[in-house]
Amino acid sequence: MITIKPHHFLDVIKLYGKGIEKFVPDKKYKHNFYSVANELMNNHEIKIQLTSGKDDICGPCIYINEDGICTDSIDHIPGVNSKDEWNKTLDHRIMSYTKVVEKDQLTAFEYCKILYLEKEHIFDVWKEESDSSKQIRYDTFCIGAKKYLGML
Repeated sequence: MITIKPHHFLDVIKLYGKGIEKFVPDKKYKHNFYSVANELMNNHEIKIQLTSGKDDICGPCIYINEDGICTDSIDHIPGVNSKDEWNKTLDHRIMSYTKVVEKDQLTAFEYCKILYLEKEHIFDVWKEESDSSKQIRYDTFCIGAKKYLGML
């Protein structure tokens, strides 16, 4: 089973939509994005459990403290400096529109299908970002989800 934040799952599918099919280690942050993403790509029936806290991707990241809080900062969202705060905002928005809550368990395929059916909400979830950023996120997620779900 993989414990994953909803926005991390969306990021994996979005990058798959950009053409990445084999993920490689991140030497800067030292997180497990690559291994979790590769596992999701190789096993669509793997069980996932959703969280808005520390997940299997960010667990080993250099910015995760002993309490599981991300200490990294951001500056691209007015009024938000904490990456942890921003990530939790995104994850709660995603869970709200999909009606899938923390600790729910389902297969990666099932979750991708739920996200795809509610894909228009991407514009609401990332409402603070530019229209062009949201459109790219939407387009690449849709391509990735269609590939993942066998619709392409």
